[in-house]
Formats: sequence, structure tokens, C-alpha cells
Amino acid sequence: MNTKKYSTRKGLLIGLSLILCQFSLSIALTSCSEEDLGPSIYDTTDYPLDRAAYTFPLDTFVKKNFLEPYNLKFIYKMEDVGSDMQKNLVPATYERSVDLAVLVKYLWLDVYAKLAGEKDVFLKKYSPRIIHVIGSPGYLSDGSRELGVAEGGIKVTLMEVNKLNVDRIEGAYGLNQLFFHTMHHEFGHILDQTYLRPTAFNTISSGLYDAMGWAQKSDTIQASLGFVTPYGSSQAGEDWVETLACYVTYNQDRWNQLLNSAQYDWEEIDYTLEEYQKYYPRAYQEYQSGYAYMTQNYDTIGYLRQMANYEYKLIRKVVPRNANGFVALDNEGNYTVSTNMDNINGQAVILQKLDLVRTWLKENWNIDIDELRREVQTRQYMTDENGNFMRDNNGDFINRLTYVSNPDEPSLYSKLLEEVEQYKKLQIKK
Repeated sequence: MNTKKYSTRKGLLIGLSLILCQFSLSIALTSCSEEDLGPSIYDTTDYPLDRAAYTFPLDTFVKKNFLEPYNLKFIYKMEDVGSDMQKNLVPATYERSVDLAVLVKYLWLDVYAKLAGEKDVFLKKYSPRIIHVIGSPGYLSDGSRELGVAEGGIKVTLMEVNKLNVDRIEGAYGLNQLFFHTMHHEFGHILDQTYLRPTAFNTISSGLYDAMGWAQKSDTIQASLGFVTPYGSSQAGEDWVETLACYVTYNQDRWNQLLNSAQYDWEEIDYTLEEYQKYYPRAYQEYQSGYAYMTQNYDTIGYLRQMANYEYKLIRKVVPRNANGFVALDNEGNYTVSTNMDNINGQAVILQKLDLVRTWLKENWNIDIDELRREVQTRQYMTDENGNFMRDNNGDFINRLTYVSNPDEPSLYSKLLEEVEQYKKLQIKK
């Protein structure tokens, strides 16, 4: 079973990691051909939907857009038998289930249907058979929250759906982090089980993988070693799909930030909240407000991570420092940042891994990962007449889903919801 989790400890959600464990089940899809697709794995008897049910519009939408074309069930009425009975889970609300259903179709299914080489049968062959939707996270014993589970390439469970907010694409509670990174990650596993990744990929970071201790490692330190996320450093298979998923879902600012961090050396030292407040009061204030490392550049000062034992680590760039730990400047007021201390150029390693993913997708699936990324992100963000991404007054990319240039015109998202709402006219009023 694959699991995705994030830390919910106090302070910044920095070093967020995806926990998506290696598949333990093989899938029957790996040797499919167009001729042997065979019958559906479900009972194909066409039972009529209950037109008097409140949920009839969504039930009809997912039948026509998930089940019929792709043999994919979208289960939003939480099933105990399909859930972790050891956790207290909450069903997704109908409204948030509608939100997620139209987004999965628009941002995931429709994208692959448009770009995949075998357009007519690609998703029917290779997509997961079940998407199970749960409203709450599953809280784990180490203080983390579980956001997604994948089982053998057959079923993907998306959690914390009741927190879905279409206004947020990026960030800890953004659409990508909560849902679509998971979708691309897990789909990457399914494709990898059909055409195995090149063996050359497995040797690039050989000796650096840590299947047990990765969860306590920081994003920036792992980036400097050539991993796009700490979870990617757990094993080669996860490194492979994390590289794919991050490249597709990270907007250009976030991807550039990752590559920039990856070219420097970083260190992690024991620290306390009191020391941070004493020596770096400005950084401490922003840390407490939840904005540290986002509004100011604290790369050399360092940013705090709270560990599983509730102690703190300070993550900072490796630079010359004086006895008090402050950056040592030369006579001209400059300092030197260390690179390749471990004889690893993290930026070059990440790009090398990405290039192998790019070639593999093209040769085996006739999918151009750059086109895939562009398609996903132009569906998420506004572009001008020249195809350039547009920014708001704060310099952030503009959310295409909710943007309206004319108050009298519906947003794109409103139009997507109409694909469900249209079935209300077929309902029988009680």
C-alpha cells in the first residue's frame, strides 16, 4: 500500500514530503494489448441510476465520463470495506466530491486523453481502476497526516477532499499538492510497471537512497544531492515517479527554486526556537506567522524544521561563518557559498534524471513530457496571446480556473461544474 503524508507540526510546512510507498502488488494491466482488453472487471449490467436521488447529477457525470470511456470507478460515497478501519475517517461532502470529479477529468483524464499515443485506449488500458475519495486525512502515529493511498496500481485513494479549494493551486493545501501530484506519481508507477525505467537511472544516485530515514530529511539538502523531494530519496522507483510528478505539477517559479537550491551545499544543525528568536528576530517573527523563507531570503540564516521528537533543526547554506554562526564577510562585504562539497551537483543530477524520464515517455508512450507539463499548467494558469503565463500584481501566476475578465461572464470552473449540473434537469423531484 502506498501512502502520502505531510507533517502537521507547528511552524512552516517546509520540507513537506510525499509518502507513497513502493507498490507491493503487481497489476494485470502490464501485458495488456488492444485485443485482450476483455470485458470490464465490474458487473457491466446497466442498472439505472436513481433519478430521485440528491446525488443523481454526480452519479451520472462519473458514469459517463469515468466508467463508460475508461472503465474507471469514481467512488465518493466512502466505503468502509475500502478504507483503513484503523483510522477515524470522514466521508467527502457531495459538493467537494463534485469539485474533485470535474477537476480530475479536466486536469488529468482529459490531458492524457489528448496527448497519449494510443488516444482511444490508453487510459482504458493503464489508468487506475478506482479513485476512492475521502473527506478527511488519516492521522498517523508520528504526527503526520495521510493524504493519499495507492494499492497495486488498481486503486488510488485521495484524502482530505473536504479541504479542496479551487482558489489555491500551489501550497500545502493547493490542488497540486493535495491531489494532482499524487495522481501523476501513481500513474507513473503504473506506466513504469509496463515499460521498466532505464537501468541507468537506478545507478545515478546509488548509495544515497535511504528507505527508512528519508522522512526526517529536508527538501533543500536532498535537492543538493539530486532528489526532487525527500521521498524521492527513499528508493529508485520513487525517485523516478517523483521526478516525473514534480516536473509536471511544479510551476516554473517552483521548479526554478528547486534547481537553484540544488546547486548549493546545505547543512543541518541542532537548534532551538529560543536561539532562533534571539539571533534572528525578523526570521523568527515570520516563522511564527507562517511566512518564513517565503517573503525573505533566509538561505544563509537558515529556516527551522521541527522533527518527529519535537526538537528543531536549522537548515542553511554552507558559507564561511564566525564564532557566533553569522556569515563571515570579506573586505568587500561579500561571502562565498559552497557548492559540490559532496562532489555532487544536485542541479545537474536532477536534470539528468529528468532527461531519462523525458526519453522514456517519448519512446515507450509517445508522450512529450514538456507538452504534458505545458498542457497541465495552461489549464491551471492564465496565458496571454503569445502563450506566456500571466502574473498578478504580486507577481504570482493567475489561476485560470477562477479568473474572470468580465464579471458577467462565468469562470472556467463554473463552466466545468455545469457538466454536472446539466443532469439536474433529469432528476425526479420528490
